Amino acid sequence: MPIIVNTNMSALKTQRNLTDATNGMNKALERMSTGYKINSAKDDAANMYIATNLDVQVSGSKVAKSNISTASNMLSIAEGDLDVILDNVTRIRDLTVQAANGIYDQQSMDALTDEITKRMEEIDRISEASNFNGKKLLDGSMGDVRLQVGANADEAANCVKIDAAIFSAKDSASLGLDSTQITTNYANATAAAAYLDTIDAAIDNINTAKANIGAAGNRLDAATDSLTTTIENSTAARSTIMDADIAEEAANFTQYQILQQTASSLLVQANQLPSIALSLIQ
Repeated sequence: MPIIVNTNMSALKTQRNLTDATNGMNKALERMSTGYKINSAKDDAANMYIATNLDVQVSGSKVAKSNISTASNMLSIAEGDLDVILDNVTRIRDLTVQAANGIYDQQSMDALTDEITKRMEEIDRISEASNFNGKKLLDGSMGDVRLQVGANADEAANCVKIDAAIFSAKDSASLGLDSTQITTNYANATAAAAYLDTIDAAIDNINTAKANIGAAGNRLDAATDSLTTTIENSTAARSTIMDADIAEEAANFTQYQILQQTASSLLVQANQLPSIALSLIQ
């Protein structure tokens, strides 16, 4: 082996190994401190691209899940107001059954119809007042409601529509309980008894709306379950790509630390190799 002074290949190789060990140790430190094995695109460009897309899907799915919760709240408000309307209609029916019993004088009939009128007015008030975030729920002005229940644009896979029929008008006139016809409908016991069919139709109308709300709510619950699964699976996939194994990185750090110390010590010796030439010329 020749003895040369100008180029110390042993020192250069040892220096390169020292640099590699230092870089490896720094990389292990970075991964342990951040918890991620990919901290920049240069670490793994392809997997970072995948992880970023998964992040977008998880974030969008969480917003969609919030959309569903908001829609469920809207349906709950509508159903609650329908329950109150139904209570009033049921009370009107009870009073009508009472009025159909032909033993009451005119004063008693007037008292019955006065409460019935007040109940109808309350139905009208609730129908007008029922709203969610400024949108009227039971006055017939609400159209189809579009819900974004997915993170992406495809309509079929990411959208649910609640039919406007659920939010049809529920005032007394729409239910067939027109207060302007009180005198006619309660003119006598026979008229009151005949009016029961109209009241039963109103009750059926309300129950149908409540059933439709229940069906819509069940569909939203299913969409929520689907989103929850999507979020969990996407998060797990992202974790597999991005999260560092701290135990593995700690072992790597120790390995590179030992290599760095070894290379540092050997570099000192390698730098002394050209001094052998001095002994030849003395």
